[in-house]
Amino acid sequence: MSKTAILFGSIGSIMETSDIQRRAYNTALTEAGLDWNWDRDTYADLLTQAGGRERLEQLSAATSAGLTTEQIEAIHRRKTELACAEIADGGATLRPGVTDLVKLAKDRGMKLAFVTTTYQPNIDAIFAAAGDELTAETFDVIVSRADVEHGKPAPDAYHAALAALSVAPADALAIEDTATSVMSATRAGLTVVATPGEITKGQDFWQADVVVESLTGSDGKLDSRVVALLN
Repeated sequence: MSKTAILFGSIGSIMETSDIQRRAYNTALTEAGLDWNWDRDTYADLLTQAGGRERLEQLSAATSAGLTTEQIEAIHRRKTELACAEIADGGATLRPGVTDLVKLAKDRGMKLAFVTTTYQPNIDAIFAAAGDELTAETFDVIVSRADVEHGKPAPDAYHAALAALSVAPADALAIEDTATSVMSATRAGLTVVATPGEITKGQDFWQADVVVESLTGSDGKLDSRVVALLN
């Protein structure tokens, strides 16, 4: 049976922003007087835990930094401000194949959702950077961290999106870029395509149905493995 919905997951499934986020964290941490400086390998390890606030809480406990909730909120808020400014100013572009897959979905009358447990400023920055190529109106449903009690890898965000779309899990295809987010989609019962980003490509995507470097193949067309999962 053909799929009736495509659910794009984390913002990294749409736009490569991980290194922008990493550099923004480093600036925010320095401004807060912390000597934490995350290189790409370190940040790749940190991305196995979804949620920036949660990562900061865990690191504070592990290093005995003793950060208060207010300090963590301030660091995360400053990171978001810096990263969103760079993204919205054209610092990132849509990943290859995103607009092609969206067009295919529209042509087939499929439903579309953006299922992320990031916060609204990040979502707004993505759409600002994408311009007319991808807008909030492209999607029938957008789920953010504010909409669910538990972030990924819990399946809450996908459950919320499927309920809003009135689509069964077996009828939906998820696109994700981290192992943690793939786990969220599989826990909700969806078929999952993993498209690792520059920083997450070393993660173990064993739970994904297909792992592709890009949604498009070497010929510039949608990867045949992705299209096959829709059918």
